[in-house]
Amino acid sequence: MHTSSGGRACFALIIISFLFSGCSGTDVLNTLGRASHYRAQTDIAYGDNPRQTMDIYRPQEANSCLVMFVYGGSWDSGKKEQYGFVGAALARRGYTVAIPDYRLYPEVTYSDFVDDIARAVASEPVQKMAEDKSLVLMGHSAGAMMAGLVSYDAQYLDAWGASRAQVDRYVSLAGPHDYFLPTEKAQWTRIFGSDKSRQVDALTVNHIHADNPPTLILHGADDETVTPKSAVSLEQKLQQAGVSAERKTYEGVSHVKLVAAMGRPLGFLAPTLEDIDRYLQPLCGVKNESK
Repeated sequence: MHTSSGGRACFALIIISFLFSGCSGTDVLNTLGRASHYRAQTDIAYGDNPRQTMDIYRPQEANSCLVMFVYGGSWDSGKKEQYGFVGAALARRGYTVAIPDYRLYPEVTYSDFVDDIARAVASEPVQKMAEDKSLVLMGHSAGAMMAGLVSYDAQYLDAWGASRAQVDRYVSLAGPHDYFLPTEKAQWTRIFGSDKSRQVDALTVNHIHADNPPTLILHGADDETVTPKSAVSLEQKLQQAGVSAERKTYEGVSHVKLVAAMGRPLGFLAPTLEDIDRYLQPLCGVKNESK
């Protein structure tokens, strides 16, 4: 079916307007993204808390990578079911995908939610899959910050008997890596505390080491939630440490559009999925997209 550029833009606006304001937008993306190319296993426990579960998407024809995708939501909102379209999109390209839930503020504060991601990585289901697959950590927004800390700061995986060396690649989508937004200072103080050293510890750029995994950094030039300078700062810090880093900034793309573009009907918004796939192919192998 041919769709005009105006019609596509209107459809995108409708979806995006609901994307993070409720389930409506993601429900549409998830419904349109469903296909027979993968099998989903839901609510697999990695801890005792009801929020410590994950969904796993297993493609019929898998490549050699396992991707753990960590969604955002300002550390106080979100659920894995909203991001089934991400799991479906990556599974269509042959990636096995794990999407964990994690505890949120006000139930917990920093760094408990980061610890949940590390615990999910170290869990038996993920470790078993990772025995014969390369492990990629990926996140959007607050999820990119958490995935980055687990990828770069050894203490998190060490605490659960796993190793940072297991993380083969890290992919950041609109991650807040080097600052907290002044306009939301009160929220950050509640979640991360008022102690300056604790806030500094939460910034990904302060955990850069020469043995960090190669990193792909994607950001929208029109992102008003996390400014693109965060992506530039992360790239510069990684390069200074001798870590392989690639950064792409998409003109006309906002904070939400960057991840929404992974939904099958919204791929025209940004080449997010294509660039992730291109970047990971040398590690994971090539698989043509399943229809």
